[in-house]
Amino acid sequence: MESSLGKKTDSRSEDGNPALVRAMHDIALNETPENRKKVYEALLASMLLVPVPEIPADLAGLGPGLHTATSKTQIQLRRITDRDTDLKQFPITAAFTDLEALKNWDPHTPYLGLNAPDLFRLVMGTDIQEVAINPFDPIRKMIRPGGRVTRAELELLANGIVPGSPASTTMQLQLKANEKVLIGRPSKPPSPAVQELLRSTAASFPSIGELYVFQMATQDGSRHTVVGINLSEDVSREQQEEIARSLGSSVQAELKGGQSLDFMFLRGAMRDQIRALGGLIFRRE
Repeated sequence: MESSLGKKTDSRSEDGNPALVRAMHDIALNETPENRKKVYEALLASMLLVPVPEIPADLAGLGPGLHTATSKTQIQLRRITDRDTDLKQFPITAAFTDLEALKNWDPHTPYLGLNAPDLFRLVMGTDIQEVAINPFDPIRKMIRPGGRVTRAELELLANGIVPGSPASTTMQLQLKANEKVLIGRPSKPPSPAVQELLRSTAASFPSIGELYVFQMATQDGSRHTVVGINLSEDVSREQQEEIARSLGSSVQAELKGGQSLDFMFLRGAMRDQIRALGGLIFRRE
């Protein structure tokens, strides 16, 4: 992870990320899927300036310029309470395309330069719900186009996936050891057409015993609509990947804009919980 302190020497921050600024300007004028894709692609290639409460101790004495943060560097994000979304207060953080935009928001804040995917991975380890790009102090005028990156978008971008691409609509979900989750039935389950495609695809794999659909909220605040796969026999990792890939491919054309499905192989206590709480959509006779 690279950190830029004070003077910017990385070319992407020196020239202000022009591709990202241009893409955000274009989507502000014309909201289209193609323009949104350009924003995501430009974000993934950007280094953003991120305000922080203070410079990490192991970087504080290095002075202006480009430096490399070690794996032990502890980076804290500056948290801002958003009061304008659904009348609820939830934490966001800010990031900027260039130093002038940052100073227009707060001329005195310390900051780091982070590659955007690194920043998004850092955010996913917190309860921050959105990243505001180029926010500005209301007493000053806006000098750069900006926007918001939501938690669902951050999760994909953190893994180098462009939201809305085929890879973003279906993913295999892996839980961390001892990770706590909340499970229930989804308020908006997959459509009957999607469920029928899943059933017909599952029927072609003799090792699939059952499929369940459920909603899962993880400790980091993300929410997933998940298809749980209960196998009736042991299969290799390669076979599992083929099963998940085939199930995902079968429904991509039916998933509408903004919809996504995750797939999870059920084992042990999780399997028992999903059998009790999830919605059964396939069972082999």
